[in-house]
Amino acid sequence: MIGPNVTLARPLPARTAPARSLEGLPARRATGGTPVANATLVGRADLTDQVARFRVRPDDGPRPSVAGQYFSLGLNIDGALVKRPYSNAAEAGAAELEFLIRRVPGGRFTPALWATSEGTPMSLGRATGVFTLLPEDDRTHLFISTGTGLAPILAMVNALHDRPDPPRAVVVHGVAHVAELAYRDRLTVLHAAGWIRYIPTISRPTEAPNAGWDGATGHATRALSGLFEDPGDPGTGRLDPGATVAYLCGNPGMIESAGAVLASHGVPPEAIVTERYWAEQPA
Repeated sequence: MIGPNVTLARPLPARTAPARSLEGLPARRATGGTPVANATLVGRADLTDQVARFRVRPDDGPRPSVAGQYFSLGLNIDGALVKRPYSNAAEAGAAELEFLIRRVPGGRFTPALWATSEGTPMSLGRATGVFTLLPEDDRTHLFISTGTGLAPILAMVNALHDRPDPPRAVVVHGVAHVAELAYRDRLTVLHAAGWIRYIPTISRPTEAPNAGWDGATGHATRALSGLFEDPGDPGTGRLDPGATVAYLCGNPGMIESAGAVLASHGVPPEAIVTERYWAEQPA
């Protein structure tokens, strides 16, 4: 899922984010080699038939990492080590890593992962990636993600929350169906506490799986203009484009459209940090 080239919605001086796949698929396949197990699958929670959270524990203890980074996960498939990189949703330095993954029918890695059970040995690489928080930034943090792109965003939100004086934060998460709103309970608690503004939005509200949904609808970018134009939640207020830094993680269409909306409201190019996910080939 991590390609050799940087792709950004807008140029960022001396700071770039790697291209990633919507389904966790690397632009350059990482296969082959001697299968080496250094971690264990310790938990799994299925959101839908195609989206699940996987918890992996390194056998040698917590791995150093920075919120927003990713790890390669590997399985022994037909005698070969097949690896895919995925963003870690857990707090940096946690004993267990957590990955939000979408199954790709016909793929090589994800169908094998779906067939695993707790206790399965896995290969785990080191933390890497530059889609991370800008240091000592007290601007309002606007996080926009689609689908499984929420994983690194959640880690960033946790990192901000751990700061002695955390900045204001807004989290927009767009999915097709309500069941795909991963970490909805956790983000709702933070919203209720007044620390973040959480805006989940459903792009296919008329479909049966979304029956009863009374929240925001449409694509994630639909909510952006309102953040800069209306007062929002009581006590939250309108976002100041000159005092906002935006982190975008998701499919290329969202990255492009969200970047355009942010620019139209005056958010400077250097304040837009992006990481693209896209489905390029079977995972």
